[in-house]
Amino acid sequence: MFLFQLPDDVLYLILSYLDYKSLCRLSQVCKRSHHFTVRDAVWRRIAKDFINTGMTRQGPDLYPTILLKDRVKISQNWSRGVCRKDILLKWKINLLPWIQLDDDVLYLSQAADIGAYHLRGAEGGRFQHNRVTVFSGHQEDVCRFTLTDTHLVSAGGDGKIIIHDRKSDYSVEYYGHNQEVNCIDCKGELIISGSRDRTAKIWALRPNQLGKCLHTVPTYDRVWSVAISPSL
Repeated sequence: MFLFQLPDDVLYLILSYLDYKSLCRLSQVCKRSHHFTVRDAVWRRIAKDFINTGMTRQGPDLYPTILLKDRVKISQNWSRGVCRKDILLKWKINLLPWIQLDDDVLYLSQAADIGAYHLRGAEGGRFQHNRVTVFSGHQEDVCRFTLTDTHLVSAGGDGKIIIHDRKSDYSVEYYGHNQEVNCIDCKGELIISGSRDRTAKIWALRPNQLGKCLHTVPTYDRVWSVAISPSL
């Protein structure tokens, strides 16, 4: 095909003007067309117009390890309500879990514990129903948790915040609030938490300052949600 005899930078520029449907159809023509149409360079403009792809109009790419084509596909499925009807896990009691996916590992809160499940198993097979890791320490339900490259930080109804090392059994726990901690987020060396006690607090995540409260923000009502800007 004459198109693929062009220099790569020119080809990527041309492909970047196609819409997502045209790119998907072109990727099915042959192996060579598929090779070029899965590159992030041709999906970057499209991804900025879809929700939750990690591409912002001003900021950097938030998920550089995941192909933009896959992120656009997930965004489309999310917008249209398209999903697989598989039931991965089921309980006999009513739970309202917090979940987070990190590569092929699903982290899921279950009452006072957080379990980690391999989505494809050790050999890339079906979802494994047995937990490979359990993070515990709360006396009441886990309200929220968040992940970093090295830690899992959880907030519970017991007022505690627990910092778990993801690769060992080491953890640090402290009473962060007088009442349940409804929400939590972390980025870099900072943790921010919000509670029913009408405060939001900023904590240090540095090894020599774990558990140190850097600042308390009083509010007029309970705090339900907090987030650190990903562009910081």
